[in-house]
Amino acid sequence: PELAGPALESLRDATGESAQLYVREGDARVCVVSLESPHGLRTIVPVGAVLSIEVGSAAHVLTGRADPDTWVESVAEREAGVASVSAAVRSADGAVVAATSISGPVDRMGPHPGERHGARVVEAARWVEGRLGRVSEQRSA
Repeated sequence: PELAGPALESLRDATGESAQLYVREGDARVCVVSLESPHGLRTIVPVGAVLSIEVGSAAHVLTGRADPDTWVESVAEREAGVASVSAAVRSADGAVVAATSISGPVDRMGPHPGERHGARVVEAARWVEGRLGRVSEQRSA
């Protein structure tokens, strides 16, 4: 989580939406970082929240139901009125280890939030991957 903080702050600031980092734990996904949108109307996913691994853009990423090289969007899938965009964070061996996400009201994010925010979500995921790679290199040195 501490490696992802700066990337998620930048993602939240660039999109104006809440930003999260999820990891898979068994048959669920867990929010390990959550930064709230500055808007009064926002989605709030508390750190430690355990959510379904079946629905939502981060769930699709963490279960391999999405291309790990791009973004995936979800509109009113996990919760009515909420949209999200997620991208895979991969380890050096290519395994998906986390998902960067943004979420917000459908009214503000639109019916196709990936078209608007997907590139930024992917950029944040790649930044986190780079930090993970540097930490792995330091540990093996």
